Amino acid sequence: MAKKNIVILGAGYAGILVAKKLAKKIKKQRIDDVEVTIIDKNPFHTMLTELHEVAACRVDESSIRIDLRKVFQGREVNVVMDTIVDADYDAKRLTGKRGTYSYDYLVMASGCKTTYFGVKGAEEHSFPLWSYGDAVRLRDHIHAMFQGAVSQTDPERRKAMLTFYIIGGGFTGVEMAGELAEYAPVLCQKFGIDREEVRIYTVDALEKIMTVLPDKARDRAMRRLEKMGVQVLLKTNITGVTKDSIEYACGDDTRADATCTVIWAAGTQGSDIAQKSEALGHEPRTRGRVRTDKHLRSVAHPSVYVAGDNIFYIPEGETVSVPQMVENCEHCAPVIAANILDEAGGSQPSREYKPKFHGAMVCIGGRYGTSYGGLPGKFFVQPSFFAMLAKHFINVVYFVQVLGINKALSYITNEFFTIRNKRSFLGGHFSNRGPLFFIVPLRLFLGSFFFYYAYRRFTLGWLDTNILGPYFESLRGVFRPSLFEFELFNQLRFSLFILNDYVHMWFQTTPFSWFVETFVLASESHIMFWQWAIVITTLLVGLALIAGWFTTLASLYVILYSAVYVLSSGLHFANMWLPFAGIAFMVIGGRVLSFDYYFMPWLKKKWKNCPLVRKWYLYID
Repeated sequence: MAKKNIVILGAGYAGILVAKKLAKKIKKQRIDDVEVTIIDKNPFHTMLTELHEVAACRVDESSIRIDLRKVFQGREVNVVMDTIVDADYDAKRLTGKRGTYSYDYLVMASGCKTTYFGVKGAEEHSFPLWSYGDAVRLRDHIHAMFQGAVSQTDPERRKAMLTFYIIGGGFTGVEMAGELAEYAPVLCQKFGIDREEVRIYTVDALEKIMTVLPDKARDRAMRRLEKMGVQVLLKTNITGVTKDSIEYACGDDTRADATCTVIWAAGTQGSDIAQKSEALGHEPRTRGRVRTDKHLRSVAHPSVYVAGDNIFYIPEGETVSVPQMVENCEHCAPVIAANILDEAGGSQPSREYKPKFHGAMVCIGGRYGTSYGGLPGKFFVQPSFFAMLAKHFINVVYFVQVLGINKALSYITNEFFTIRNKRSFLGGHFSNRGPLFFIVPLRLFLGSFFFYYAYRRFTLGWLDTNILGPYFESLRGVFRPSLFEFELFNQLRFSLFILNDYVHMWFQTTPFSWFVETFVLASESHIMFWQWAIVITTLLVGLALIAGWFTTLASLYVILYSAVYVLSSGLHFANMWLPFAGIAFMVIGGRVLSFDYYFMPWLKKKWKNCPLVRKWYLYID
């Protein structure tokens, strides 16, 4: 029997999630008569909600790009790079620039593109912000404007180069304005430009920015933009854009201003293929969105499922269609995957689309955000810190779905640990801004400490005398307060009696005690095995830290070593620095003057090429 072809058109948020859901269900249900293909013009998935971060140089461009072949490595999904130019929905066939593709079920997830509303010169002379390429071009252009303004002798030309217009007061426009306002002082300092020379405008035809948010959240955003030096022009229509100027009308007043940078974030419409697909039944005035039934099938062609921004569907009890936002993509993906496989198996679709949305948030630069969300039907305006925390948490969850812990850790690194100029809502407190070679002496000392400990145990007879037996036997009795005594301030003596009691109880009643009794003290041979293991392991950890080889594993051992002592007899106050030193070396300890500097890149390269490792994303780029 011929396999049924499921073709997903578009590898945006919706397309990539539908493909992953299908692959997971096919494997779980052991379906072998279905083939899944995802088609996109790019070989990568782009985080469209993070474009402004790249455009204003807060994060590297690689942070918003995800290789599709990595996403679907080891999964039953064919990845095809092509641009679809035509579709015959009666014949169930797509035509691309590189080939034709037949399908039994099609998922229309082609997304949107920028719309210019017929404004003269806007498409030719403005910078859109709706793709990976858009963000990279805009970033390079902004940098070039500041760099060129330094040596510009014509004051009018210099003024135009340092004037920036962001068209659109929606989420994209406001976020871009916030990022640019945050980035401008960095460039000013770099090139020796007075911040007062830089003019940033946000322009919108409506009376308010971000109309989907309540006044409280919107007012917060307005105050933040004004504080950052952004001038907001409302009830203003753009009438024309040229290479070095912009024209706009505010009521009956028409104005023109010299500028070399017009950033267009005013709106979107369906992709080219969606716009051409009138046969799917476009809804009037929705710019290419397709009306669907409750199962997310096109009303006109039930073999076509519609996902993400292409959906026009009003859920039961609602008065407007589902919004064009990432959460809509996340909600629709499992519904579409389940319904397609129902149909492929000869049944009727079983899942109805009943999304429950949790609000929306906007970040104004890397340090500030506002949001309106919560549980369905119980929304509230969140403070800036929690809004930004929620934003990053949601992104991490999404990355885990798409590329496992690999991409999630990469995202956290880019947003917090390598961020520059304090452009994070946590400031620069977690950023690795200092030289790493200053930690080398501490690493050498810690390694020498464990090397000495191994030597001391050797001289005390740990390799031929039962030491652990009498030691643990003493712990069954009364604890000696001296184990927990330490000196503090002018030789005053304190005893941690409460901690004594707690540790005593832990040893007597917890699995730690069971482990010791069962695996350590079971016999003389068991005891000697563990004594040899402790001496040898301690010696190896010391040598590893001195050499800087497998530093992360060695640091983890230091932490566990300290924990075992605390949970058995207590760690002497003079040695309380040990677990903190181990924590300090967990990530950065082997990055300078060490074998890890050479060895770990080679090991990572070999590790990530293993098929099983790639399939489960058990690597870090």
